[in-house]
Amino acid sequence: MRDCRLIAGLLLASLLAATPAAAETKLGDLAGTWTGRGTDRDTPMATAQPTQCRARVTADQTRLTSDMTCNGQAGLMKQVRLAVTLRGTRFTGTAEQTSSTRGSNAAPKRRSGTVTGTRRGDTAVLTVRFPGLTPNATVTMELTSPTSFGLTVSTLGSTLTRVDFTRPR
Repeated sequence: MRDCRLIAGLLLASLLAATPAAAETKLGDLAGTWTGRGTDRDTPMATAQPTQCRARVTADQTRLTSDMTCNGQAGLMKQVRLAVTLRGTRFTGTAEQTSSTRGSNAAPKRRSGTVTGTRRGDTAVLTVRFPGLTPNATVTMELTSPTSFGLTVSTLGSTLTRVDFTRPR
């Protein structure tokens, strides 16, 4: 379920590709640095903790890569790399996530998965599939303005991550 953190990065990519169709925003317009605040947890049974995230996005008209780092107040740390291609309204790509807990002796958990999804207006919905028995994660990204978006990652009917991002001016 830690793999669902990966989805948060995917969500960022969704955001970048999910800009309103009426505005004709291109993926490349979303390149740059984004910062966010919200809540995060490692599993559906864990307690949500406040988190701060930073994402760097590189994009052109059809491809986007995102590197996101989130640091939870209670020690949860995640790094997510997303690489997607947008063809029409469909996304395909890959995601990699590493999660760990500050102060823990446990080895970081690393996961890789595939990403598929669709764009509908100002919303992107992505599915991250991981090998084995790890449940799929759903990432929903909604662009709320040209400089802000919301990211939600869920699995097994439970929200794992909810972060609102803005682009520093």
